[in-house]
Amino acid sequence: MEAFPEDDTAVAAAIREGPFEVAFDLAIRHRGLSLEALQRRMAGRGAQVSLATLSYWRRGRRHPEGHRSLHAVGVAEGCLGLPADTLTALVTRPRVRSAALWPGGVSLASALGSEPTELASCEGIDLDGNARLALASVHQRATLGPDRTERSVRTELVVTSRADGVDRWVSFFRPQDGGGHQPVLRSAHCCRPGRVRRDADSELVALELRFDYPLRAGETYVFDFEFGYDGTPPETSYLQFGVRAPARQIVLQACFDPAAVPVRCYRYHRPHEGSPAPDRPELPVGPSSTSHIAVLDAQPGVYGMCWEWD
Repeated sequence: MEAFPEDDTAVAAAIREGPFEVAFDLAIRHRGLSLEALQRRMAGRGAQVSLATLSYWRRGRRHPEGHRSLHAVGVAEGCLGLPADTLTALVTRPRVRSAALWPGGVSLASALGSEPTELASCEGIDLDGNARLALASVHQRATLGPDRTERSVRTELVVTSRADGVDRWVSFFRPQDGGGHQPVLRSAHCCRPGRVRRDADSELVALELRFDYPLRAGETYVFDFEFGYDGTPPETSYLQFGVRAPARQIVLQACFDPAAVPVRCYRYHRPHEGSPAPDRPELPVGPSSTSHIAVLDAQPGVYGMCWEWD
């Protein structure tokens, strides 16, 4: 493999340490090429990439993904006189610096109310990535049908990045009764679906939601998404959301069909797995057939509401 000359220290360091967009930008400038010139050279080698895409890659507003993009990155290496696989290695390397978990935070399994073994099926997904985002606001709303089933769950999030380069959130979702139901992503705004993993036994789904652009440390981001079901949805008697670190606000709302309103609703908080059975203060169900909980300055743990149909 070709080595960098001693005086190309900036480019060599960027290639070694990343991130991709820094190395790509320095390599282009070091060669004295315009994006138009690079695009022409790449096209001559069989890689058709738009100027907008090259610009997004260079500024870190978008990341190369998929076979065609990885091929194009490999072609760009040759056009820029770089050793083979140098930029490609940066594309496939995790792109964010690690951010320490919050003091007093809980494990992911505890926040999900899951067994650690259920997370083994999530290989390839950064399970600690959400810890790089501070939760400013969570609003989760479940819509239930006249047959007491969970028709959809919509989640709206406001987050603040704790590190440079954070560009995704991992959503974990699981049906209540484990009856072979198929949860699917119905919609996503200001994010798009990435890798998905399912645990066949527990039916836990882990889904990457990729932001429109990488965040800088301290930058806020707002996005929302909705899960539904292919086929028959499960009958449901609770709604909950777990946080591994403090959150400024958590709102959970259950919207019942007027033909199926529970006789009683309760709220609960479980600080960590193995905690004593939580108290369950009763919640009102309003004339609009809804009930909710709102928690300010929420501490780590699982927050939820449950109901009795009969």
